[in-house]
Amino acid sequence: MKIKSRCKILIKGLNQERILNVLSSFVELFEIDRIEKSTTSFKCFYKDRKKVLKFLKDKNIEILSVQNEGIFAYLDKFWVSYGIWSAIIAFVACFAFQYQFIINFNVFGIEKLTETQVVEFVKQNSSRKKSEIILKDLELSIYENFDEISFVSCSIRGQTLIVNIKEKLLPSVMENQFFPIVAEEDAKITKIELTSGTLCVAVGDYVKKGDVLVQPFVEDASGNIKQVEAKAQICGEVYNQASIDHYDKKIEIRRTGRMVELHQIELFGLKVYSFSEEFDFKMYEVEHQETNLAKNLLLPFVLRKTFVYEIEEVLIEKSFEQAKEECVEKARQKALKNCEDCDIILYEFYTTRQLSGVTIVTYCIVTEQNIGGVVSDC
Repeated sequence: MKIKSRCKILIKGLNQERILNVLSSFVELFEIDRIEKSTTSFKCFYKDRKKVLKFLKDKNIEILSVQNEGIFAYLDKFWVSYGIWSAIIAFVACFAFQYQFIINFNVFGIEKLTETQVVEFVKQNSSRKKSEIILKDLELSIYENFDEISFVSCSIRGQTLIVNIKEKLLPSVMENQFFPIVAEEDAKITKIELTSGTLCVAVGDYVKKGDVLVQPFVEDASGNIKQVEAKAQICGEVYNQASIDHYDKKIEIRRTGRMVELHQIELFGLKVYSFSEEFDFKMYEVEHQETNLAKNLLLPFVLRKTFVYEIEEVLIEKSFEQAKEECVEKARQKALKNCEDCDIILYEFYTTRQLSGVTIVTYCIVTEQNIGGVVSDC
């Protein structure tokens, strides 16, 4: 950064020598450079820049550029932007102040209680200032106030107070209300995360839809059976298959493009007028259309149109090798319809089978998904 404060001005106009002579009579000029016939640059003291610029404007001299340099120029820029600096400092100060307080509450694990009940209790019995919150005391206070709670933990994340709650399992719910987890799909088990209950399968086992995966009981060291809720996350490889058939020779029915129309006007179900064209189609298909003509009439006339399209049988010969890519893609799209939107596709493959002019393409998409589900009527 240059220390000396100068202002470099580039001007364009006529009679520049006379203008500069007049300027130099009341301000000091430096480094005068005649760039072109009508273009000149020069420097003056930074403190004189306003007088110079005003003089040039009064003389209708075109000012091409103004460059300020030196310590005073940088100080002016700083003071001009003091408002921005003040706003930044104020924002940082306000953020640092408000960051000391809790503004959000998140409550997890509740079914019988409502989030509003817990949040209102916390607001009334705890400070909003983070430094004044003793989490252990708050946990004890929540536990003692609500009979439905068997365990509670609290933590602070940023400006959010998080309350995790485990509710008590009431005796009326515990009796005869536990059901096993069963397989919802045919699959190969890849992962098991058991929370409670007794496992009936292991990783690597193949299960069919409806097989029991976790029983709702546990056996203690004495051999006693205790009913518990079956909880587990069980993932497996599910095989989503779809097949299509390709015929090397097949007969398709197509329209030839020839068509005739039959018109008939009816009133109260009685034929009033009819018009028909003659046709000699060996094979044809028919479409009907009915139009109500009583929109602007008093009598309910109905126009019935019959369209007769000529059709023909066409022999299509196409080997499987010629249509292989198309058949595989059709089978793939059909298999994708069996996959859930959230499934993770692990890999996919297809097989073909030949049977006297027919090729069967079977496409398989292997996905990973949670296959466990509780069936209450087991």
